[in-house]
Amino acid sequence: MQSSIKNQTGEYTVLGNAEALLNGTLKPSALPPIKIWKDNLGKIWTLDHRRLAAFKLAGLDSVPFKWASPNEVANQMWKMTTKTDGKSIILKLGDGIKKVLE
Repeated sequence: MQSSIKNQTGEYTVLGNAEALLNGTLKPSALPPIKIWKDNLGKIWTLDHRRLAAFKLAGLDSVPFKWASPNEVANQMWKMTTKTDGKSIILKLGDGIKKVLE
């Protein structure tokens, strides 16, 4: 898991997607499924941190997902920068403002 993510990605934001998921203007099925994988200890991780953060902030209990291929996982191992064993991630809001998501 990444240690931090930016709020802004393209024309969307994590906070904007969370709000839209919460108020129903964005359906979970409208977003690509979050890619997940399991490490050799059986712990499940994601490759799609921003979308997972939006779902978590919206308070949704289920998240559409699909299993990542071994090649996808290998190509994105650079994202594994967590210092909290995936228990939290820092959302960078801009202008030096950050929010810790747990």
